[in-house]
Amino acid sequence: MTWFDRWVWSRVANREALTLEQLLLEEARPTAAGEPVTVESALRLSTVWGCVRLLSDSVSTLPLHVYRGDDRDPIPAPPLLQRPSADFPELADWLWAVMASLCLRGNAWGVITARSGAGMLPAQVDLVHPDRVAVTTNGDGIPTIRIAGQEYNRADLFHVKAFPWPGSLLGLSPIAYAREAIGLGLGAEKYGARLFGDAAIPSGVLTSDQRIGQPEADNLKARWAQAHKGKREIAVLGGDAKFQPITIAPDEAQFIQTQKFSVATICRFYGVPPEMMAGETAGHEAYTSPEMRGTDFLTFSLRPWLARVERAISSQLLASTQRAKFNAGGFVRATLRDRYEAHRIAIEAGFLTRNEVRELEDRPPLPGDQPGGIA
Repeated sequence: MTWFDRWVWSRVANREALTLEQLLLEEARPTAAGEPVTVESALRLSTVWGCVRLLSDSVSTLPLHVYRGDDRDPIPAPPLLQRPSADFPELADWLWAVMASLCLRGNAWGVITARSGAGMLPAQVDLVHPDRVAVTTNGDGIPTIRIAGQEYNRADLFHVKAFPWPGSLLGLSPIAYAREAIGLGLGAEKYGARLFGDAAIPSGVLTSDQRIGQPEADNLKARWAQAHKGKREIAVLGGDAKFQPITIAPDEAQFIQTQKFSVATICRFYGVPPEMMAGETAGHEAYTSPEMRGTDFLTFSLRPWLARVERAISSQLLASTQRAKFNAGGFVRATLRDRYEAHRIAIEAGFLTRNEVRELEDRPPLPGDQPGGIA
């Protein structure tokens, strides 16, 4: 076991034993950059907000279907996917909240408040804030789950882990492990705001070869401000007075590079391409088309999140016969010409009909369409 493995394991073990109040107090400690990092402060950093928004929007807007066994045709949506909860009657909003909890806390929790059918399957799951959930383990390794102090049976809960860890009921929290990078980003933003603020640095200095006392200096500054503040008129100076603008020193402007570094680092935690957060990318990584970028994003960034949510929802269905699956075809659409060429080949080969192709293109069906080639 490497030092990193021992460090991560000790962190997980310690966090498992912490109460909610102790966990929040630990997060409130300042980072090396001097900024405390909590969920609320992390969301004020545009990169964190952007990564959470991108992943949550992408998952919540994809069609989610339920299939029986190996059937290719979806069955009618169960009650859980029609009206997931009282707080989130729309499935898209419910999925967005699930993804936001995973991206920020590493865990999404919900209480099953209604059941239906002969198997008493979950019909509604009311999501709860992950910070209200406390997990403790007794000496026998049996976990106890409490929400706002009330103990719950695991069978009455909906739980999704973002990053599962062996021996732990909780998933690893991205915010907790990225807190130093987030703290650096918050510190750089605060430094930049102060640097460019009105009181951070003077725009220039007035100098003269003559001796200037305090009254003369105040008078000269007032006259300069009255004549030129907010204007771009030509300045005329007399009495050996000179105006010298103050520029930002290269070392003081270094915070711009720090912000770019912070964007790339946080994107690595979330698996989001930095260029999708307006970060920099190397020339060989640039995409030649939006389709290539969408395919890459689906393959390396989005697919693991889709699989986690699919498994969690499938566990609330008839596990032996039903499965939930997202339709991610919109992310892998080719160019118009390539797509139409693929449709033609599929129709000629006989494994797609015209109406099936028209459905893929969001077009109404043609009457009398039959399988097997082009007439």
